[in-house]
Amino acid sequence: MTTVTLVQAAAHDANYIHLMTAMPNNVPLTHLAGGAIQFSCSNPLPALMGARSVRITYNAAVPQPTHDIQISSVQA
Repeated sequence: MTTVTLVQAAAHDANYIHLMTAMPNNVPLTHLAGGAIQFSCSNPLPALMGARSVRITYNAAVPQPTHDIQISSVQA
């Protein structure tokens, strides 16, 4: 599993996230789990190398539909 660590906490954990996309790679994170600072995903590490931020799209239960957060690190 690949781990993505964010600079600041997301507003909610993976249960409330509809989609998290690594930017500027534009790669959707698959099998997302965890939160609010560290998320795990099944994406291969090379696919996420060079990502500098994530765009989070929350599900309908969250009033703020999207949130962009910088990435601190991506590790295998």
